[in-house]
Order: sequence, then structure tokens, then C-alpha cells
Amino acid sequence: MKKQAFVIALAALLAFGAVAPGAAAPGAATLEPLMASGDLAVTAGIGYGFLWGAIDVSGGVEYMLGQFTVAGILPFTYGAAAKASFYSWNGGLGTDYVDSYLGAGVFGTLHFGLRDLDLPDGLSFLANVDTYIGLGAGFFSQTYGYSASKSTAFKVGIRGTGGVNYFIAPNIAITTEGGYYGGYSSGLVGLLFKL
Repeated sequence: MKKQAFVIALAALLAFGAVAPGAAAPGAATLEPLMASGDLAVTAGIGYGFLWGAIDVSGGVEYMLGQFTVAGILPFTYGAAAKASFYSWNGGLGTDYVDSYLGAGVFGTLHFGLRDLDLPDGLSFLANVDTYIGLGAGFFSQTYGYSASKSTAFKVGIRGTGGVNYFIAPNIAITTEGGYYGGYSSGLVGLLFKL
């Protein structure tokens, strides 16, 4: 299922490449990063559990704190984020099995955008790509099993996240993200809005 979600996200990126704004021409002035210092972003999406009938939603908020450039050519933006993921699945007709979890965390994030790179003409649509990783702390709570024998787990620890935003407008991006909150990994395909 993870492969299918990846293929869907990649197809969406390529499809929107034809309508999204292009990259700066070689030698043009440096553009503001796609995720710039002072930006506030909200994400919301559905996870791949929807493909087999589960409730699977994720989202979060992120504030960009600053920017720096490595070797004068690689632009990075860093920020702070709070993200959460909720999943609930009922085993279906004839069974009372349930599996649900809630994971959330706070993260330091690092974004790398391709906008300022000197991309070849055939790859100019990649100027709308923003990639990111995040590391932080969070919790994970899970309940699973049959009504007569349910188990519950709660964990606190180091958590990670990462993903790709593809901007289809200056303040709107299609996003795909994976996160580890403990116990399970989760992911989303959704939208990002810069406020």
C-alpha cells in the first residue's frame, strides 16, 4: 500500500508540473524560498488507511524561523512544527476487532527547496518542489483487539517526519508526508496552505 501511495503522489507531482509556475531563468535574481522565514503553514490530509476503509487523517502546523545557505548555492529554511495522526479501523462485519491509534509530536524541521537551483529546461517544474525532514519528541497511544481482550499501549519518545510539498500556487501545495510517532508509521497525501 505504501508503494501505491508513493506512485499516486508522484503522478500528482508530474501532472501539476504543467500548470504550476516555472523556475527562475539561469542568472536571474535569487527568489524567495517556497517556505520562507516567517511563513505559517497548515497541512491536512488523508492516509493510506482510507484505501481499506479505515478512518485515517493527519495534519499539523508549522512556523518557519529562519534561513541559511550552504556553499552559497544550497538554500535551507528551518522551523518548528506540531503534527498529529489519527487512525481507526474496525475489522468489518462479523467481528468486533478494532485497531486505533493517535500519534502527535513537536518537531524541529529543515526544508530544502529546489527553486534557486539552476535546473535544466526540461526539469523546470521541479522549482516548485520543497522537501523537508523533522526530528522531535512526541507520544503514541494505541488500542487494539477484540472487545473481550483489548490491549492498550502508550509510548513517549523521539519521533521523525519527512515529506515533499509541490506548490501549485504561491500559498497552496500538494503534500505527501510520512511520520513515525512510535509503534506505527503514518503518512498523508493532502494539502498545505501558507497563511
